[in-house]
Amino acid sequence: MLFRFRDFTTADLAFTGLIIALMYIVQTVTILGVAAITPVDAFKSIASAFFVCIVISVGLAKVGKIGTFTLIGLVNGIICGLIMPAFLPLLPATFLGGLAADAAVGLKYGVYSSRNSLLVGCGVDKFIETLVILTVPFLFGFSSFMLAPALIIISAITVSVLGMLGALVGYGIINELRRAGALD
Repeated sequence: MLFRFRDFTTADLAFTGLIIALMYIVQTVTILGVAAITPVDAFKSIASAFFVCIVISVGLAKVGKIGTFTLIGLVNGIICGLIMPAFLPLLPATFLGGLAADAAVGLKYGVYSSRNSLLVGCGVDKFIETLVILTVPFLFGFSSFMLAPALIIISAITVSVLGMLGALVGYGIINELRRAGALD
């Protein structure tokens, strides 16, 4: 399925913006909570993947259109870059993760409507996002340290699995919201 921006209604874009704002709140609380427990930076992204994917899966199920994850990734990366220029490497990571997720779901399912489409979308996004964020800063000189390739793959798989678990919890929330009539 092809991504066309004109297919998105104003309500779709507004709800996507709401999901992005809620995602930032969840990310901030999670990262601050983990930072209070441990100084290891890798645990921050690992812990936030689960909770962020709960929020993202609700947004994806509501909007349902291919391209939603790309929009979320693009806006997320731009906002991170504006907040702090040191976060600029997040732009390609979040954008490419969203693009890969949309491509995978678009080829296999066509829309974000089923549980499996949400699992695939969140899993692919977090896997690609983690791979890019752990390699691109080193390749472009933002960092002088790079993890061993095996650790990068293990981190990407761990974050991907946690993202998929978050999507699974999000799907349960979606079903409850649909039963209550709050989500169509």
